[in-house]
Amino acid sequence: MTGTATLSSVVCYSGQVESASWEGRHVPDAERFKRFVREVVRPRVSDAASSFESDLRGLATTGMATEFVEHLLKAVPEPEGWEVGEALAECALQRDSGREVHWPWNTVRDRRTPRASLPGSDLVGFYRDGDSVLLLFGEVKTSSDAGTPPNVMNGGSGMAWQLEQSATRLDIQHALLKWLHARCSSPPYRDLYEKAVARYLRSEGKDLLLVGILIRDTAPSELDLKSRGHALSKKLGTPTRIELIAWYLPVPIADWPKLLQEVAS
Repeated sequence: MTGTATLSSVVCYSGQVESASWEGRHVPDAERFKRFVREVVRPRVSDAASSFESDLRGLATTGMATEFVEHLLKAVPEPEGWEVGEALAECALQRDSGREVHWPWNTVRDRRTPRASLPGSDLVGFYRDGDSVLLLFGEVKTSSDAGTPPNVMNGGSGMAWQLEQSATRLDIQHALLKWLHARCSSPPYRDLYEKAVARYLRSEGKDLLLVGILIRDTAPSELDLKSRGHALSKKLGTPTRIELIAWYLPVPIADWPKLLQEVAS
């Protein structure tokens, strides 16, 4: 992942009950957050590792074609808050949570329509804990809702329900494993895949890590996560692990797309 910036968040609350844990992380420094967006998040949103743009420009052999390519590249809509939130969650989990997390693929590459949300989990990767590797399936919610917990945590489209689905529905797990298999054909991801999936199969689909990420621009409150942690611990016992993390950020979510454009200019 590009960039060296970190969020340097401060843990403002934490708790645990049986298989579930939760923690809130406050980022007090707005300038540090903006740098993190500029150096780490923005390349993830735009998939800086892709050679698509340079290849497209190289295939334009006339002045008119070159001009058209530039219009085509600028036709991508400005990312919405939830899109930035998903990229931010991946980067923060990898850079700021104290966990060793590996993402084998940038899911932005799989979107076939603008602002599409892929089926299945928002986060798909691996968590290394010493010599052990776990499958990681996760959900991301981004909200400026003043309520606590915010509405994105509630109901059939809420975080707890979606995490439970990922943990209990074999059709979802089959699709995610197949998706990972196609993207883990070479080192170092092949080794991570084999270790994590072997562990998953030995446990008959129970030994995995579920991560729920809440991205907020409001004051920290343990009420955002605590009740969801208790509810999930009653439904999903060990060896399944549930970790809920909220990041409370110093720049309003509504300003994030503009911030990305300012960085790009």
